[in-house]
Amino acid sequence: MITDKIEEVKNSLEESLLKEDIFTNISKTERILSMASGSYIFLKGLSNVFSSPMLATSELLVGFGLLQRGVTGHCALTEKWEMSKLGSTSVVIVEQ
Repeated sequence: MITDKIEEVKNSLEESLLKEDIFTNISKTERILSMASGSYIFLKGLSNVFSSPMLATSELLVGFGLLQRGVTGHCALTEKWEMSKLGSTSVVIVEQ
């Protein structure tokens, strides 16, 4: 019963949120962890808005960044790091 529900949630996530495209540069595990931690930090920021506005602002920004990273599957820092590892290599495409 519970395993069926878990499988249903897993399939719905893979069909919608975790769909990969050409801009995806992080794994599904990283995406799930980014969404979970981003949601937690974002909600924590919302709860701190009136008691500690400066802390809440930083929590909201970090939480939103992690949520965006998880939902889109693209991380600019990962892209820069991968490009620096490759160096400046040229790719030539020849059409015939």
